[in-house]
Amino acid sequence: MQPQAWEDQRKEARRLENALDVKLGQFAKLCSGYEQSYSRGESELATDQLMDSKAAELERLLSQLSDVNDGMRNALGGRNDTRAHTLTRHRDILHDYQQEFRRHNSSLGASRDRVQLLRGSTDKSPLLGGQGHNASGALLRERGQISGANAALDDVMGTATAVAGRVGEQSRIFENIGNKVLAVGAKFPAINGIINAVRRKKSKDTIILASVISVCTVFILIYWTSKH
Repeated sequence: MQPQAWEDQRKEARRLENALDVKLGQFAKLCSGYEQSYSRGESELATDQLMDSKAAELERLLSQLSDVNDGMRNALGGRNDTRAHTLTRHRDILHDYQQEFRRHNSSLGASRDRVQLLRGSTDKSPLLGGQGHNASGALLRERGQISGANAALDDVMGTATAVAGRVGEQSRIFENIGNKVLAVGAKFPAINGIINAVRRKKSKDTIILASVISVCTVFILIYWTSKH
């Protein structure tokens, strides 16, 4: 791929990152004010539709940024130059945005559950108010624990995915370096001879070391059996 194509994808990645930065901030504000909007008597249906629309838009932008990063990785082709560091930075930014979106989504789910429980408790008979309140509190605590566990699992999975991507990139870089060394050796017989000599020397040293260890082991066994 031509450098201009790489540059175009990098600009698109930055555009998407800027859009995500703004929209994640707006989504966080809406999530934090979800319960307040319910207490003010605003339409829950309209609020839910707005939240769902914002969440879908963020998911679309995250998916687009992931696709652009994949395109940049394919354009890099395992080459270890300054662009590799740029790609790593863009992947880290995507990972951070994904985690932030998951946290806000988890918070929104907990807020929706609280609103549902509060509505249910207000519909109960006054005689059952205390029991309803206790049941609601228990459900809220359980929901909070589940949300916390899910958020932690999402963080672990996101980190594992990022690490796997970096390992894959490093593998491709090392493979490319190895191919270049072999190509140089094929073009220059003298260098190829040096490489083969190093390999033979390493194999010879390994054989000698193994022989010395074997002989020492045999002498130790003989000495041990003679003492017993």
